[in-house]
Amino acid sequence: MLGKANESCDVYSFGILLLELVSGRRPMEKLSSTVRRSIVDWALPLVCEKKFSEIADPRLNGNYVEGELKRVVLVALMCAQDLPEKRPTMLDVVELLKGESKDKFSHIENSEMFGSPLAAESNDGRSVADDSLDYISEEKELERPLKENAEI
Repeated sequence: MLGKANESCDVYSFGILLLELVSGRRPMEKLSSTVRRSIVDWALPLVCEKKFSEIADPRLNGNYVEGELKRVVLVALMCAQDLPEKRPTMLDVVELLKGESKDKFSHIENSEMFGSPLAAESNDGRSVADDSLDYISEEKELERPLKENAEI
């Protein structure tokens, strides 16, 4: 990327933002002192397992429309793909989120990206959400020691 912003970077960032909004999680979570996991790496196996309700922010208490949640999550993951040429344009993103392009959404829904059993098997048969309870409100506790160390 060489420090230059472009539409592909904006699409990627928007996808990460959508995942943060729908899940209530930070874009990166610390699993151990040396291991971090991105929100995409957390959400993708759940999507492959069709466990969209586990992606939803628990503070929503189930108060959301499942079809809309699924649409937002799938579009977000398409936006956050590693390869820029595979990401949708922002115009496509808007159409997909509005529900205006049922053919495009059907194509995304049936994408091989969301059917990979390998992504879903990364946790010895346990749900990915079981391994990660690091919500935004809980991460504030981790920020305090970092700020204290920075002052030293």
